[in-house]
Amino acid sequence: MSENKKDKNLEENKEVVTNEAVKEDAAETAVIKETTGSTAEVYDDYEEATPPEEVTGKKKFKLKKRYIVGGVAAVLILGAIGRQFLVGQNQVTMVETSPVVLGNIENVLSISGTVQSAETKTYFSEVAAPIETLDIKVGDKVSSGDVLYTYDTEALDLAEKTAQLAITQAKGNYNSLYSAVGAADRKYAEGMTAQQINDRLDAITAEINSLNDKITEKTNRINQTLKDIQNTQYDINQNSIDDKYEQYFDAGSNSYITRNESGNKTDGEYKEPSEGDRQMILALEQTYNDVSYALKTDAEIKSWNDQITALKEEQSHLSSAKAAQVNGGTAASSKASYESTQLTQQDTIDKLEAAKEGVKADFNGVVTEVAVVEGATVTAGAKMVTMANLEDVQVALSVSKSDLPKIAVGQKVDITINGKAYDGEVTKISGNATKNSNGVAVVETIIKVTNPDNDIILGVEATNKIHAEKADNTIVLPYEYIQTDAEGDYVYVVENGVVTRKNVTVGISTSTEAQVIEGLSEGDEVISSDVSTLTEGMAVAVNNM
Repeated sequence: MSENKKDKNLEENKEVVTNEAVKEDAAETAVIKETTGSTAEVYDDYEEATPPEEVTGKKKFKLKKRYIVGGVAAVLILGAIGRQFLVGQNQVTMVETSPVVLGNIENVLSISGTVQSAETKTYFSEVAAPIETLDIKVGDKVSSGDVLYTYDTEALDLAEKTAQLAITQAKGNYNSLYSAVGAADRKYAEGMTAQQINDRLDAITAEINSLNDKITEKTNRINQTLKDIQNTQYDINQNSIDDKYEQYFDAGSNSYITRNESGNKTDGEYKEPSEGDRQMILALEQTYNDVSYALKTDAEIKSWNDQITALKEEQSHLSSAKAAQVNGGTAASSKASYESTQLTQQDTIDKLEAAKEGVKADFNGVVTEVAVVEGATVTAGAKMVTMANLEDVQVALSVSKSDLPKIAVGQKVDITINGKAYDGEVTKISGNATKNSNGVAVVETIIKVTNPDNDIILGVEATNKIHAEKADNTIVLPYEYIQTDAEGDYVYVVENGVVTRKNVTVGISTSTEAQVIEGLSEGDEVISSDVSTLTEGMAVAVNNM
């Protein structure tokens, strides 16, 4: 083989190797593959026929297979790197986008809790008596109005009679302080203290004395008038009496006047009065009679006497009341004792009457404790039965620190108890955190079951879906669209063919979605494909298939 032919074969074999490498490179998306020895087998070892020095004047070397393999690999590697560099300078990254639209978002928290009654009631015995019947046990469900237990009615009747006798005795002790004789007088002076009675008696005495003074003064004046009339009569009659008989007249004897008027002439000497004297005497007698009558019938004197009579009657009653009045402290103590006995024993009687009908359940519930046995005699105040209310049921759950800001009183809850659905509402969030068994701070939260029924079993676990935060007609994005770094939350959008960062403020968030309350506008194109290789300002093309 000539030297020119050898060179030609060498070039052809190089081209074959290069073309194969290029094809593999294109097929594997510009990934450089290691060149194997089989590709180099097209080369053959050979010796130069003519010494090189004779032809070119230069020293010729043998072309060995290992040198060709190394050279071809190096050429291929450098070529691939070059092409990759050129492609990176001109390639546009393809991305997918999603338009920003308005929607609704709701954060529903799923937290389990324990079913419990919001109200428990312990029944205590109101009376002291033996228990006749007790037909309940722990775990029994009872309805409102069901009889829980009954008492021995004979014992209740005896206790009632004893209470009534106690009231009668207390009343008798109180009444014994006051005699029956002075009862009317005590009634007359009711509400008055001893000092007030004394003050009134003194006032009555003064009023009576004043009235008597008025009567005396007026009576004296009238009597003086009568005396004056008599004296005038004496003076007239004296004129008809012989001087030796005037001494009798002066002594107050009226016989002479009577004799002269009647015409009786047997007692002593006299002289006939004149007609004028006789008429005057008759007039004076009439005046005397009128004044005497006035003294007996005077209206003012009569009024004063009536007042005195009334005052003396009041005086008599008050004096009797004062005499019958009991010591204030003793009376108050006795009265208080009577009233206290009446109140307490009447209360006992009322309770005994109620107990005769048995003790009944106040609500639909379940018996959680029975502290007495049938036939036992209990005392008043003894613990009997405890019930939990099935009409007022709640679920107690512990809320973690991260969920606490999402929960508020009034939020609606979907509750599942023993596979049955119920409605609920958050009614209480504790103001004090405690630590659970893992040492994590939690806050007790109460959910009220708004439609409880008798199917509920207390103490079991309930699943709760709390409808927490909610927003309508707001920007909502899939959560994975939002990125976070040291500067905060952000998304990538495409603006004018390049990647643009937009910082956003996240509101309500769920495990799959988030509300964006600031940073985006409706219609923005948010990059929804993988953004891990993107940087702000990178040229991209949208390819939404």
